[in-house]
Amino acid sequence: MTHARTKPAGQQRTYGVLVGAIHDGREDPPGHSPHYEIWVQADTNYRIAVNVRSVDGSDVLAHYDPDFSNPTKRDLASLAAGNKGFTALQTGPQGAGLDYLRDDLFPIGAMTPIPAEVQAITLRNLLDAQIKRAKADQGAVVIAFGEFFRDRGRDSTFGFSPEQGVHDVHMMQGNRGNFADDNRINGDGAMFIRFTGGETVALFIRFTTQSTTTDDRGNPR
Repeated sequence: MTHARTKPAGQQRTYGVLVGAIHDGREDPPGHSPHYEIWVQADTNYRIAVNVRSVDGSDVLAHYDPDFSNPTKRDLASLAAGNKGFTALQTGPQGAGLDYLRDDLFPIGAMTPIPAEVQAITLRNLLDAQIKRAKADQGAVVIAFGEFFRDRGRDSTFGFSPEQGVHDVHMMQGNRGNFADDNRINGDGAMFIRFTGGETVALFIRFTTQSTTTDDRGNPR
């Protein structure tokens, strides 16, 4: 059975890219939303919320590349060497964001279901290892494309204030029903960790309910 996705009504969206240093990371505790949370330090504190599983383990697909080298619209080396913080990016036909279906980022058919918790290798395990590696590498930089959020009060995971960061770090087109208003092209989410020397790991995520054939507005064909 496919997990039913939900989102807050009237949610405001600002797509862009967050660049900074990884301070910490961990999966949400049991009973919370199934995300892997990453504490990023840049011009201030941010949190990246990455979907790592669904409630029933059935609707999230991922492609993890431990040695990503394909070009992107926003040059990763330049981003890593540039100013740290969040930068808004235009989406749509003339957009400057990533697109799973139009950019040559990776084969969309290479995406596979995220392993269940009972299996030896999970996305959480992979992220734990990369977060540990990044914390030990003073030159490591995380680059996350997604939707900016900011809320009053302290961050619910790491305690800094205000609570802000990037979520929806996944494909943002091909949706139907409640999520159809998310659809756009050149505005997909993804995450990269670039280490000293240029080695880069990449993570791309989508839901099984999202079509991989879309029109120029990101709607399913």
